[in-house]
Amino acid sequence: MVFPNTFENAAKKLAEQLPKIQRESREVLKVSPPKITLVLQGNHLTQNGFVQLAPQKSEMFPVPSSTADNQEWLPNLALHELRHVAQLDKLTGKLKGPFFEQLAFALYGLNLPAWYFEGDAVQVETIYSSGGRGRLPSWEMPLRANILSGKSYDFNKYVLGSFKDNVPSYYTIGFFMNSYLTNHHGIASHEKIMADMRKKLLRPFNFQRAVKQISDEKPPEIFKNTIMELTKKWEQESSVSPDTPNLQTKDSRYPSDYLLPQMNENQELYVLKSSPTTVNEIKRLDNLGNETGIIKTGRQITPYFHLRKNEIVWDEHRKHARFGKQTYNVINVYNTETRRTKTLTKASRYYAPAFHPIRDEIVVVEVDPANISKLVILHSKTGDILDSITVPHGMHIQQPQYHGSGTKIIAIAVAEQGTNLVEFNLETKEHHLFLPWGNQQLERPSYYHDDIIFKANGDGIDNIYLFNKISGQHRLTDVAFGAFNPSIGTNGLLLYNDYQYNGYKLAQKEIALPTTGKRDQTRLPYISPTLNSVQRDTLSNESTTPIIVQNYNPSSHLINFHSLSISSTNFESFDNYIPGIFWLSNDILNTTQMKLGYEFDPDISKSHYSVEVSYKRYLPTFTARYMNRGMVGNAVLGNNPNNIVMFDYRDHQATFEMSIPLSIYRRNIVYSYGLNFGTSYTKRYNTSLNLQNFQEVVAFPLNYQVYINRNSMRSKMDLAPRWGQNMSLTFRHLPFERGLSGEVLSLRTNFYFPGLWSNHSLQLRFAAQKNNGIYLGTYDIPMVSGWGHFSSPIVNNTAMANYRLPLFYPDWSIGSLAYIKRFQGLLFSDFQNVDESLAPKTFGIGLSADFNVFRYVLPDVNVSTRLTYINDNTAPNKIVPTFGISYSY
Repeated sequence: MVFPNTFENAAKKLAEQLPKIQRESREVLKVSPPKITLVLQGNHLTQNGFVQLAPQKSEMFPVPSSTADNQEWLPNLALHELRHVAQLDKLTGKLKGPFFEQLAFALYGLNLPAWYFEGDAVQVETIYSSGGRGRLPSWEMPLRANILSGKSYDFNKYVLGSFKDNVPSYYTIGFFMNSYLTNHHGIASHEKIMADMRKKLLRPFNFQRAVKQISDEKPPEIFKNTIMELTKKWEQESSVSPDTPNLQTKDSRYPSDYLLPQMNENQELYVLKSSPTTVNEIKRLDNLGNETGIIKTGRQITPYFHLRKNEIVWDEHRKHARFGKQTYNVINVYNTETRRTKTLTKASRYYAPAFHPIRDEIVVVEVDPANISKLVILHSKTGDILDSITVPHGMHIQQPQYHGSGTKIIAIAVAEQGTNLVEFNLETKEHHLFLPWGNQQLERPSYYHDDIIFKANGDGIDNIYLFNKISGQHRLTDVAFGAFNPSIGTNGLLLYNDYQYNGYKLAQKEIALPTTGKRDQTRLPYISPTLNSVQRDTLSNESTTPIIVQNYNPSSHLINFHSLSISSTNFESFDNYIPGIFWLSNDILNTTQMKLGYEFDPDISKSHYSVEVSYKRYLPTFTARYMNRGMVGNAVLGNNPNNIVMFDYRDHQATFEMSIPLSIYRRNIVYSYGLNFGTSYTKRYNTSLNLQNFQEVVAFPLNYQVYINRNSMRSKMDLAPRWGQNMSLTFRHLPFERGLSGEVLSLRTNFYFPGLWSNHSLQLRFAAQKNNGIYLGTYDIPMVSGWGHFSSPIVNNTAMANYRLPLFYPDWSIGSLAYIKRFQGLLFSDFQNVDESLAPKTFGIGLSADFNVFRYVLPDVNVSTRLTYINDNTAPNKIVPTFGISYSY
């Protein structure tokens, strides 16, 4: 286990729990995976984790946030991720380093669909804990809302997602389909499926055949039967006359969320709006649902803001400019009268800020580098720390709110025992728990006089509750799918979100306690038959071996060869692909990469040998590369320029590159900027002809690049940034060469503007260069479309204008072959040497489609076609069709 030194105590606690977690994650699969390194990224605040091969490790982001859960974060994360370790070992465990880890990972991904392995891991975290996502009504809620609202979507849509409709992730449908399997065929069905697959990793449709053999059903049939069972279960459990949204909002073709309704003294309603067409923005709504944009919030771990009079406070997720896993949570305050925003803190780890009812104070939760929570009181104008409250050891605090008197604070407590509501007295610093410890997903507690209003899921559906110290807990809402984010309006009514199939909508009602003592209906989770059939591990958490902590020396772990690969670019691109084989090394912290390679270019029948080392531990990144290459050149024979002969030669080429890549985000703007520097040394030898004026050595040409980009964040449906300014300046020359001279200076710019309608984009690009010497005929700027299909003079500059627009979102399934999410249109025009002519050199139209193949969640594939009209008399064909395919992970 590798972790920051400040995280030692939290890492030790996890180490004590790991033996039990390991047993629970693997015993059903009947495997004993080899040792694996766990990297705890204690400086990264986003809650997540992953397991990988090449090299084999698991990275966990262990810092709890303000996102509500029903149990402690880190042990549950470890249980989920170690299940993936067991899956990998069960399926491809025989393929190991130092040669076959990448192959094992590829075979794992090709054989096992993402919905299955993630659904299985969620099932394990649910079975072997008292919480887990499988027990959360909020987690199943989008699926339940779709089914009970008559929204019937196919298997592909639930696995691969949609731009236009609310569908939960493949984790959710995967969990329910895995639960269907184990409910009907027992928990041992997982081991049987993977054992059958392990023997036949190259068998076509391996997973489908194994599932069919074990369950006598194919995955689409399991999906259909799962939906049928869920429909029957949820229809029986649904409320007869549930509360419904009763506050008007703007009509929309697409789902939209109006989160965290709050009211100011003028009874104006404020919400945080989220939709696939726009980025998150705090808005003010009038009585007719008309919206006025207030401010965009930027990236948040949990959507949140708090309103007091004319001030709004929220937390924003930010990152270190150079190191992406060094992240922060800062506090912003916006004044609706002055329209000014102030960032109160820098490089902080604060969550869920809430205003004091009277004074210029804000309470926040801080999770320090040791993973210890505490309440901190900040000055709301300066950000200075005024006070802090230590919480009990092992307790994490979430979502604090002041009492109207300002003398106490209510918050959510999360600990090993589960969840609770905790109150802190600001004068005595004492705390008091209100509820028995349990595994409720509690959210957004606040005071209503001396009572407490909060969200809980006592009856298996999220509703708003009131807790009175004398009479206990009372349910205030009875919604169909889920009620969230309660607050008390200045009109005295309860405001809250009422979830529907098309998003979180708005509702209000009077606060009235039930007059009868009716108990909540108990709704058991769908996985209950499996839970009842599994024997839980009752052994203790105590480790059988002593826990030893010592300093980790990255320098002693630099070399870690793990895989042979056929791609020098880690399959990021197959442009100009040359067949070859590469032996790859990455250290566990991914700061040092090494690559030994051999390639054979069939076009010229020449071989290439290479060695590459990259080092990324410090602010600059360094890459050194050596290549021995077989090459082919052209020479003029005699004095006749038309008498050209080809010749062979080899060369030694050593290159060195240094980069300083930086990026930050501020609210809804992303900035990226940096410097690049490179040089090389080339020695040519073994020429097949005796040549005159042949340059055998090219010594240390230098190239420099500086760039700066400023782009607005994109919504789910945006094809490009709504606003963007991008500039790059490059200079290359040969200061150390006596026999060669030349230089090239190039400028590239790119600008984005909003289109005529939502998610449309206008892009304008201009690039220019000035070159001489050996760089004549070399282009460091993008060429016009169709360049090469006409006789072009020397190009000094180019310009381009294109207009991109989404055409429609079909969500078409072509069996299991493909699933098409979106069609895009393109209009473009290219200009060349605009100082000589403003007439477009080429223009045309394009069409592209975004889709997934064979139900693989990744990669996302885009296929495109263009028709380019060439406005040049030298073009043999005026209209040139082109086709392209690209993919992204």
